[in-house]
Amino acid sequence: MYDRSKKLETEILKILKKATKPVGSTFITEELAVSGIDTNERTVRFHLRRLDEEGLTRKVSRRTGRIITERGMTELEGVNIMGRLGFIVSKIDGLSYNMDFDLVKGEGAVVMNFSLLPAEHLLRALDEIEMAFASGLGMGKMALIKKPGEKIGNSVVPEGKIGIGTVCSVTLNGVLLKLGVPVLSRFGCLIRMENGQPVCFTEMVDYLGTTVDPLEVFLRAGMTSVGEASRGRSGVIGASFREVPIVAGNGIETIHKKLDRLGLAGIIAVGKPNQPLLNMPVNEGMIGIAVVGGLNPIAAVHETGIPTESAALHSLVSYSELDSFEKLRPHVLNMI
Repeated sequence: MYDRSKKLETEILKILKKATKPVGSTFITEELAVSGIDTNERTVRFHLRRLDEEGLTRKVSRRTGRIITERGMTELEGVNIMGRLGFIVSKIDGLSYNMDFDLVKGEGAVVMNFSLLPAEHLLRALDEIEMAFASGLGMGKMALIKKPGEKIGNSVVPEGKIGIGTVCSVTLNGVLLKLGVPVLSRFGCLIRMENGQPVCFTEMVDYLGTTVDPLEVFLRAGMTSVGEASRGRSGVIGASFREVPIVAGNGIETIHKKLDRLGLAGIIAVGKPNQPLLNMPVNEGMIGIAVVGGLNPIAAVHETGIPTESAALHSLVSYSELDSFEKLRPHVLNMI
């Protein structure tokens, strides 16, 4: 019981740390559900009172909610890192399960990444974003853009910044899951591209062995060259490697075509049963799938020297809020 309570309180502290303003039990309960943690507001309020007593959180007011204290931040930093291994897989599974996108109706929520960039660099950034999408290096063709004060998911775009929402590749997991196809998310990867075609995986991080999203790390470390790849030259892009059972393999192409019509396609390579895909071995009875990273258009911006901040697996957003990348520029011009 203690371990379960401690884990829940740690997740509550993480949510408070991520929040840009005081939040209450309703918001926290919803965020826990997105991460696959099923609880209720009464339980959350109980743990918030305990965290208050320990000096890890502080109630600002009954109406606005709580914030994390400096002591809470220190506590969070000291959480045993081994206990956080596998967190990314849990978050992937939680978002996939909670996604309600209907492939036939073309409506419902999809998984989004959240990125910020300086407003003064927006037009130059847009050049790179458009080129990456046009070259098929984004997760489909859909995105959204928000000005200061507006929201993407539960995150408010701060003053002086522009928010960009890109579809996360985990959306594919959610679609397949709703169709009864189990998906094994194995690695966050980099793929070398030549003349617009995938050649081989160059780096990989096991989702079970990391506490952060691998594509965020690759982006910040400057390990991508999406801009080069989007121009038809040799380049390295973010991707992920997934597996599905052989029995589900015949339906993948049909599903991909339906997603493509909705601007959500992201599969760049599908392997053969029990055969390696782009030099990556697969488990017995499975088929390998390579999916482009949803943050690739932002990686292309980052590569130009424009500072960016990104959070993969950020939130669920209604598909109806998204627009084709081709419509972003007119929207941007109305912002300026």
